[in-house]
Amino acid sequence: MNSIIIDSAITSIKVSVISVLITFFIAIIFIYFNSYKKNKQKNIMNILILLPMFIPPSAIGYIILITLGKNSFIGFILEKYFNIRIIFTIQACIISSVIVTLPLMYQSIKTATFTINKDIINAGKLDGASDFEIFTKIVLPLCKKGIYSGILLSFARSLGEFGATILVAGNIPGKTQTLPMAMYNAIEANQTENTIIILFVILSISIFLIIIYHNLNKDRI
Repeated sequence: MNSIIIDSAITSIKVSVISVLITFFIAIIFIYFNSYKKNKQKNIMNILILLPMFIPPSAIGYIILITLGKNSFIGFILEKYFNIRIIFTIQACIISSVIVTLPLMYQSIKTATFTINKDIINAGKLDGASDFEIFTKIVLPLCKKGIYSGILLSFARSLGEFGATILVAGNIPGKTQTLPMAMYNAIEANQTENTIIILFVILSISIFLIIIYHNLNKDRI
């Protein structure tokens, strides 16, 4: 296995792990505050969170470009005053990955909250527990299967991300090139051996994640 494949695998795993951690905390925050919002506010929040699931990854990439690119207001401020450039960096990979995986994490955990017996929550309120204590000490522990499922699905989605990432991060070997991008390069260059190796790596990781997901949800599948 050559160094390009190894580097792209390391980049993919690094981006996926970091983005899943960020996505998890964002999803938890949204779910917590969503629990105390009015219906109209909830609907707007849900639309914004779930939107990446329903639009093409290339559209997501373009939105990131016009939001964080050097010609955008935010991009200009970051580069001029903080010497920070987002586009064509590993940070761009992580940002695009967070955006495309957030709906999966959010929906998995949110769906798990619906299965909680309301009597348990009401009992916590009667005992004088605050909303935050109920959420962190009752709701989240009872949602652990939904959380694990969200983490697995988000990690798998991040590993397979291509469309948005290639627009905002490019395809730079050893820097922003992930496994899907390395496979794309290998196919374009007619490098059959490398393509097969990358395909094998991707399939191995995917099957491993599917087995874990199935065992985690075998009582519901």
